[in-house]
Amino acid sequence: MRLLNSLLLEGSVTSSPLFSEPANDRPAAARFLLDAGPDVPAMPVIAYGRLAATVRDNLRTGSAIRLVGRLGIDSSLDAMTPVVIVVEHVEVKHSYSPEARAYAEDACS
Repeated sequence: MRLLNSLLLEGSVTSSPLFSEPANDRPAAARFLLDAGPDVPAMPVIAYGRLAATVRDNLRTGSAIRLVGRLGIDSSLDAMTPVVIVVEHVEVKHSYSPEARAYAEDACS
């Protein structure tokens, strides 16, 4: 039987992405924490390569996102369990200003 290691998560970014430039044989990486609700702790997330640059440029604390990823190990973490979510795809929910939201609600009614 083949093992499936795939996740689909929605949540909000609780820390600004920490970007590290590529060095030697390591690709660029962007790390952040994802809060997926009150029932689970914030999980560490990591994106590699070009996706890391996209994460760095587009995600901020409070960004609402949906990501597709897999479980992975980050040996640079000093935690008891260095399990992280490795991002393979990310979608950012656009946040609109209160004025734009009020205009849209008024236009729909």
